Amino acid sequence: MGKVFGILLIVLGIWVGLEVMNEGTESAFDGAFVRAGLVTPDPAGTDESVARRAAGSVDRSFRLAEDRLAEFE
Repeated sequence: MGKVFGILLIVLGIWVGLEVMNEGTESAFDGAFVRAGLVTPDPAGTDESVARRAAGSVDRSFRLAEDRLAEFE
């Protein structure tokens, strides 16, 4: 029984970690961390998740590469 409980805690921890990594601390679980008082909301609203920052970086790099290629056409 103890092993099952341990495995469930590990799975729960991984799930929470992935949710926070993908959504950011303010919007993970529809703002449950903010409502519980575990995270203070960012007044500027700049809290972005790692995935969104990475996607933005890739988009900027892609547009920059397209602009550079357009110069040679």
